[in-house]
Order: sequence, then structure tokens, then C-alpha cells
Amino acid sequence: MKGNRKKRRRRRKKTSPVKYWAAFLLLAAAAVSGIVVWNLTPGAKIAKRLKAADAFVQNRNYEEAIASCVEALEIDSKSVEAYRAMAGVYVTKEDWNSAEQILYKGWENTQDETLLQEYCVHLLNDAVADINGQNCTLETLGKCVAAMEQNPQGTDAYKLLDACYNHLFAVEETTLFCSGESDGVCGFEAYLDFMNRMLDIYAASPAQELKVEILKYAVPSNPVLWLDLKHLEDYRNLLVRAAALDDGGTLDNLTACLEKAAWAQSTFAEAFRIFESGEFEPVRDFMQSEDYISLRDQFIEGCVEYWEGKTYIPVSKDRMKLMNAEGKWSFSFADFGEYPEVSGVIKIWGTKQEDAGVQRICISYEPPCADGEYYPHTTYEFVYLYSNVKIGGQYVPQMNYRFETRIADPMGTTSWLIGDWGGEHEWTTEY
Repeated sequence: MKGNRKKRRRRRKKTSPVKYWAAFLLLAAAAVSGIVVWNLTPGAKIAKRLKAADAFVQNRNYEEAIASCVEALEIDSKSVEAYRAMAGVYVTKEDWNSAEQILYKGWENTQDETLLQEYCVHLLNDAVADINGQNCTLETLGKCVAAMEQNPQGTDAYKLLDACYNHLFAVEETTLFCSGESDGVCGFEAYLDFMNRMLDIYAASPAQELKVEILKYAVPSNPVLWLDLKHLEDYRNLLVRAAALDDGGTLDNLTACLEKAAWAQSTFAEAFRIFESGEFEPVRDFMQSEDYISLRDQFIEGCVEYWEGKTYIPVSKDRMKLMNAEGKWSFSFADFGEYPEVSGVIKIWGTKQEDAGVQRICISYEPPCADGEYYPHTTYEFVYLYSNVKIGGQYVPQMNYRFETRIADPMGTTSWLIGDWGGEHEWTTEY
């Protein structure tokens, strides 16, 4: 018995080291296998790339850092940390717009509220920086509105809107609503966009504070505000939409002013067509039209509502000047001196001048400048008056039309005059 037990002990002693070594190898293999499996998980891959991005940022290698973040998002397009890290890279390189865009894109893809909150904070911080740096633009307003769209109850955006208004819509003369005045983008189009967005926000979530801002921004306080006439109808439509919120008549005066300007554009559309055709004969009928005679008489008597002008009142199709005097609005149309690129100017003669008790009727047209150069500058003037007509060698005073063409250059003016224009006794002279 004892001998058998000794044999078994010896057998166990011989086999135990092998078993322990095999067990160790198995555990080691399992451990190695565990490391490999962990390194192959999406979370580990993302963490590795974000760590690399951080190292690139430390070395100011921002493009490589962004590329590492992109790789992380290729692994998981819903990685909140990857979006946040990429936004951080853009912030470090002071590319605020890209940081905001990636945060918003991250929120769209993940619906993570923290990314949306960070996006709004970035927008408002940018707006504050613009305002403090005296660099407030329509883009600044867009940032405030974008933040409001995500959080209509946020009070910070309203405070910044007030500050932007004071910087943009309450100071001196501005061409903010004209083409090319906002980084190559028409300022009015940006204005119209954020106004309609504010109205949409109000429709979805009415708030008294927002209503106040909408009505305030609808009626700028600038003493002089230039507007491209191609946007006149859009502005009128905006005021119609905003008027649904206006229970105090805030918009009435500006609305009436714009309606008068639209009437003027419509009234003179036919005259522009005649002048631009180069066939001037129909202008005689326009000069004698009820609308033209009535408007001329109103200017002579100084009783035209909203439309400013004396003696030679310009009408153009390109740009208008809105003038605000303590909430009372008026307008005038740009001439060559105010806007050299104007595509032609008609002038109404609004001065009282009678011949034998008959008030003269006068209208003139100046075509656009050639190649952007004012000179030589052409003016076509048409007058219906009581003056001499040469009949049978004798001058006989009677009502007739006179057509004069003047071409001015820096050295002087040359004129060609047609008397009794279109009449039986038409005559010409040059001087």
C-alpha cells in the first residue's frame, strides 16, 4: 500500500509542472487575446484617434488633428466626443464658424442636447465678440436668430438683438440694404431671411419680447437708409406679415411711404420703356397724362406725400433713399450723383413757370453712363410750352413741343434743339 502511494506521489510530482506551465500559457494567451479584442472595439479606436488629435493640436498641426477626428467619425458617425473634439480643434485655430457648424452637425446626427447647447453658446459668444469689437454685422444678427431658433425662451439673445439694433439700425446714413454691402452678399436678403425666421419663431412660440424685437427691426431708426429697388416689393410684403403683430400702428407710416414709392415705379414704368426704346414720340402723350400732370402740380404746390423733391425730381429704377425724421418717413430716388451706376434717370420739372398763363410741362431723361464714365453725359429734355414757332419766315407764339439733346463733357455742353417737335412747322438749331 505504502509503495503504491509513493508511486502516485512521484507521478503527481512529475506531471504538476507541466500542468502549471500549460495553465500559465492558457492564461497568458487569454490575457493577450483580451488586449487584442479591447483594441479592436469601436470605442477604443475612437479614443486612440482622439488622443492622436490632441497630440497634433499640441504641436499646432491642426489639419492632422481634424483628419484624426474625421477618422473617428468614420468609425462612429454618432460619436459625441469626436464632434466635440473636432469643434475644439477649430476653436483652438480660431475658426469659429467651422466650430459652430460641426457642433450643429453633431447635434443633427446624434440629437445630443449638450452639443446643441454648446452650439448656441458659441453663437452668442461670437455675437458678443462682434459687438464688443465694434464689428456688428447682419451676420451677427443671424447668429442671434440661430440661437433663438434652438432656444426661443433664452433671454441672452434678446439682449444681443437690442445691442445689434443700436449698432446697425439707429446710426447715420447706411447702405446696409443694398447689394454688395455685406461681404459681397446683398444686405437686404440677409435681413429678410432673419426677419422671416423671427416671425416663424414667434408663430411657433409667441413671446412678447420677441414681438417687440420684430416690430423694432421692421422699422429701422437710421436717419437715411438706402434700398435697392429690386427689393421694394419684398420689403412691403415683409411689413404686411409683421403687421399681424402690430396693434399700435408702428408700421403704418413706413408702409405708406413704400406704397407711394411702388406707385411711382409703376407710374413711370411706361416712360422708361419709351426712353429706353429710343423712339421718343410717345413721350408727348405721357407728359399730358393725368398722373403726370397731377404729380407735377403737387410738387409745384409742395403737397406730395412721402416723396421728397424740388425743381428737378429724379426717378430711377435702381436705388431709393428712405429718410426718417422722428418716425415720419419719406423717400427719393437716386440720381447719378448719388449712385453713378444708375441705369437711367427721368426728371420731373416741379417748378412753377407759366407762358401766357399756361404752366409748362417738362420731363427729361439721362441714359446710363457708358463704361462707367460720366462724361460724355447725354440729357434729352422735352418741354410743352408757349413759345415762338417759325411759320412762313415769321415767328408766331403758340403752344408747341420742344425737344433738346444736350451732350456735356468737361469742356462744355453742345445742344441740338428741335422746335415745334412733331408739329407742322418743325425746325432745328444747334448751339
